[in-house]
Amino acid sequence: MAGHHQVTQPSTLLEGGVQAAAPAKINRFLHIVGRRADGYHLLETGFQFVQWCDWIHFRPTEIPGVHLLHDPLVLGERNLVFQAAAQILDQTSHGVEILIEKHLPSGGGLGGGSSDAATTLVALNEIFHLGQSNEALQSIGLRLGADVPVFIFGSSCFAKGVGEKFTEMHWPGTQVLIADPQIHVSTQGIFQHPKLTRDTPSCRIRASQLDTTHNDCESLVRDIYPAIDRLIDQLQVFGEPRLTGTGGCVFVVDPVNADLAEAIIGDVATVQVGLLSHRSMLYTCDANA
Repeated sequence: MAGHHQVTQPSTLLEGGVQAAAPAKINRFLHIVGRRADGYHLLETGFQFVQWCDWIHFRPTEIPGVHLLHDPLVLGERNLVFQAAAQILDQTSHGVEILIEKHLPSGGGLGGGSSDAATTLVALNEIFHLGQSNEALQSIGLRLGADVPVFIFGSSCFAKGVGEKFTEMHWPGTQVLIADPQIHVSTQGIFQHPKLTRDTPSCRIRASQLDTTHNDCESLVRDIYPAIDRLIDQLQVFGEPRLTGTGGCVFVVDPVNADLAEAIIGDVATVQVGLLSHRSMLYTCDANA
């Protein structure tokens, strides 16, 4: 599947419901600068949003609780959307039906599951007038996963800590080519691997200094997954390829000859060419208008 400069529109509507975008992110860089006593890694990373998203559909119901109508990947209480909804509606009598419309790959380093959870927290806070601040929602999100808070924060940024302390940052670039080799990389497996670099020196990265950065996970992922290693080599013709998160998706910002990507790598990866955005689609795209 190839997409070009298009914002995915919701294909499903719940009558009487609302829908909200859950966009992808890329990590412009990912430095691991240490490890806490509890095992969490200390990170410094640059988040930037992509105009490519899942859609989450919500419909209030008189039946209290959270009711997932369909999820093709993870069903029931293990689902991050279910967990997010259950947490924010805890101690209330509200009920909601939720339909998850997936477009983003799972396990690709684009933050799909975390973004879905963040959108659920923000949307239900608005739908039911719960009055939670953005910071309070981020605190709930952090209990669900380290990547959830940035999607609630909603602006491209420099992040540190376990990935929850944000400084808004305007990263360069307008277009991005994302190649998905459809290889699910285990984030836990990478972060627990003995060969992972964990001692990159801490430094404040400015938007003009991206050429001095890297992804500490990339060399390890390339060693473990030869197909991702080959894909990164193939993408060199479009610019500077870089792994996002722990992968397996690889991106090139402002690629040259992006229209040739499908022909060159289409047999080994699905290709999406989209636009980068400073603000998250969660806050800028009104699918209910």
